Amino acid sequence: MSEKDDVQPFHAKGTAPGQEAADVVAEVLAHAAEREQAVKRQTGPKGPPRWMMPITVNLGLLAMYFLFAQPQWIVMSPLDDPRAAPEVIQASRAGIYFDGIMRIEQFLDAEGRLPASLIEAGSTLANQGVDYAVVDNAYILTFSIDGQNFTFDSATQTGADFVGGFVNLPG
Repeated sequence: MSEKDDVQPFHAKGTAPGQEAADVVAEVLAHAAEREQAVKRQTGPKGPPRWMMPITVNLGLLAMYFLFAQPQWIVMSPLDDPRAAPEVIQASRAGIYFDGIMRIEQFLDAEGRLPASLIEAGSTLANQGVDYAVVDNAYILTFSIDGQNFTFDSATQTGADFVGGFVNLPG
């Protein structure tokens, strides 16, 4: 053998074969053990408190009871007008007299002409379904209560006649 055959690379140490691989495996295992312990020490996000579960279950059961049993006290009744129909009609006629007929008459006195619309007269009845029409030098108000149609014609009626004989009505 010559000197050239016995030459080893400069990074080769005098260690046993496979020792380097064993050292690397030992380091990897040590690192894995450290990571495992770090995970055990790490605290995750806190969950809901223990008292929340019974409350949630009870509220869910209560909601199911309301949904399926529908107790009488939870069912909403429709809004019904407690007044009798003639009282409702009389009150509507009075409202139309004060918010419609009187405003139109005041406009006629102030301007010397009939208004082109209820809005021009300052009335809010147009928004409530009352129709207004001018015929010659008179006006007609038409409205409906519970499917029954009513008409006021200024050429043939007075405000007191329309309302039904209220005493102390102006005009």
